[in-house]
Amino acid sequence: MNASFDVLEEVLTEKLGIETRIYAFSVSSLPSVPAEWFFKLFQEKPKWGWQDLQPFIRDLKVPGLSSEGLLLKYTRTQPSADAEPIFSAR
Repeated sequence: MNASFDVLEEVLTEKLGIETRIYAFSVSSLPSVPAEWFFKLFQEKPKWGWQDLQPFIRDLKVPGLSSEGLLLKYTRTQPSADAEPIFSAR
C-alpha cells in the first residue's frame, strides 16, 4: 500500500533528506486579522506551495477581497514555468 500526503489538510510536512516529518497546524490557531494571519503562516513556514496554502486561506473572509486579492496583498509569488507558484511573505 502506498501512502500519499495529498489527502491530509491542515497538516504541514517538512522534507529532511529522505524523511518527511508531519505536524499539525490548525486554522483555528491563526489570528483573525489578515495581516497577522499571513505573518503567522510565514513564520511557521517561509515558503508555501498552493496546495499547502489553500486549506489555510479558503476560510479567511475579508469584505471586498477575494482569496486571490488577499494573496496579492500579503504574499509574493515565485512563478515557475513548469510548476505551481511558490508563495512567500511580502
